[in-house]
Amino acid sequence: MNQMTIGNATLYCGDCMDILPTLPKVDAVITDPPYSARTHAGHDATNEIRATLGYQALSDAMCRALASAYSECCAGWVVWMTDHTLAPVISEALGEQGRYVFAPLPFFQAGRSVRLTGDGPCSWTDWIVVARTKAQSKWGTLPGGYIAWQGWNDKARMGGKPTALMESLVQDYSRACDTVLDSHMGAGTTGVACIRNGRKFIGIEIDPAAFEIACKRIEQAVAQGKLFAPEPVKQVQEALL
Repeated sequence: MNQMTIGNATLYCGDCMDILPTLPKVDAVITDPPYSARTHAGHDATNEIRATLGYQALSDAMCRALASAYSECCAGWVVWMTDHTLAPVISEALGEQGRYVFAPLPFFQAGRSVRLTGDGPCSWTDWIVVARTKAQSKWGTLPGGYIAWQGWNDKARMGGKPTALMESLVQDYSRACDTVLDSHMGAGTTGVACIRNGRKFIGIEIDPAAFEIACKRIEQAVAQGKLFAPEPVKQVQEALL
């Protein structure tokens, strides 16, 4: 296991099932794990448009194992991006852990396919399963869904999500200074969104190549945040002296 600390981000390269039990409590999980075998099968065909995703599909058993691990380490929202095949499985798994699970929220880009390879008309919708603890009953009203009007090409890795989308999720399901966990951080887009919005971040990625990309992107986000950080506000008493 490789561990790096970059600003308010702590990044791990390794298997999330080994690392999750060692983590302190976090305020939210916002993650985009692999999808079902059905989705992956559609992208392993050998033609000019589609290409292998380079990572394995998520099984029903793995969904339940992740839901259990999240229940142990997360005190707040679990926000889990998936496809229509796994959405019911994930909802049931989180419900078994005593969380209140909302109806999955749709995410799509108007006028284009949201298939991982981006080919074809808009015939596919990604789903976001969100679940809260009973202590969060007064959090507020959830959005009805998410639409990517632009920024779909703002991805550092096939199967990744736009930074703007992840910023919206970070803003909607965490508060300033919260610690957000992404157990499948890929190229680190959730981490970039957290840094830009004043959250602490814990990211886990099993692929060393993706981990290296994530480290560089988050390091850039931290450096950019310092560059444009506002001047500290002086205390009123000091200003009057």
